[in-house]
Amino acid sequence: MVPFPTPPAWLLACVVCVDLYELYRSHLAAGRQAATLTVQEELARHLVADHLDQVPDYVTGCPSCVECRAVAASAGDAARILAAEDLRHRACHLFAPTMPTS
Repeated sequence: MVPFPTPPAWLLACVVCVDLYELYRSHLAAGRQAATLTVQEELARHLVADHLDQVPDYVTGCPSCVECRAVAASAGDAARILAAEDLRHRACHLFAPTMPTS
């Protein structure tokens, strides 16, 4: 199993973050994949909306970060459309494991 990152102290100090994180881990432990992904997205959206300055940069070795960075580097509509998705993905690195490249 891929190890989970230790959530930063500021995340654990936010009641909304803690509630969503605990729900995320609970669904994950119970094998409820759809519910896990729903809560993961909700937590990522909260992190972007309320803690944007804490969202990490791209993570080395994460295939999604590589793809997001490449698209963000290009100008045009595709980059603007991906911007929100990019931020939510990077926010997930605060609490969800990074899936290594094969």
